[in-house]
Amino acid sequence: MDHFPTCLTETSVLNGCFVKRSIGTQRRLLDAAAALFSEQGFRATTLRDIAKRGGVNLAAAHYHYGSKRDLYIEVLREQFAEVRNEIEKRNADASPARLARATRRELVELLRNRTEAMLQVMVGPPPSLHSTLMVREMVDPTEAMPVIVREFIEPLQGELMALLKRLAPKLSASGIERCAFSIMGQAFYYRVGMPALLQMKGRAAYPPDFVPTLAQHITEFSLAGLLAVARSGSRRR
Repeated sequence: MDHFPTCLTETSVLNGCFVKRSIGTQRRLLDAAAALFSEQGFRATTLRDIAKRGGVNLAAAHYHYGSKRDLYIEVLREQFAEVRNEIEKRNADASPARLARATRRELVELLRNRTEAMLQVMVGPPPSLHSTLMVREMVDPTEAMPVIVREFIEPLQGELMALLKRLAPKLSASGIERCAFSIMGQAFYYRVGMPALLQMKGRAAYPPDFVPTLAQHITEFSLAGLLAVARSGSRRR
């Protein structure tokens, strides 16, 4: 009979009887899946590959996650949480209450902090597993795209738009949306274009001070553009 390999066991009580249940199997599956999805992409990776990489019985993979798609979504959700952790770590939360009471100087600092958090995840150095998975997903979308948009992209986009609305209150909703896309696009470009950019600079990786320096540039550049778009809109009206 096959047995599920485990890292550890723990004892619990079930109906008055002591039983041992495995722990660590799900962690090993998630780690193996994240690595393989990043290296090979969703379509080229099988559940059998993941089980083998994690040293786990294939039946255990089916038991814990059901399908490759479900495991992929769980990997993505774990990566979404890492992005949120980076935002919190850099004091870049953009809750409605915080935006409502913030001064303009604080709003600008918040924009810079969020940009830096986004860049840290996207380009590192080194670039995160999350950024590699997102680049693959954008180039070759999978059935998980609706989940990514609903649970990750739309919430972050909405928070950024709310922040920009406080910085340029007279700008139209469509103008705010385009400006938000422009800011996110700058960060994404430095990840997607990384191989070519590093080749042009004769580097193997971005320098250690790259993220804070670039975050400051994107913030200043974007604020100037935001105000210019707002002025242009006012003249047209």
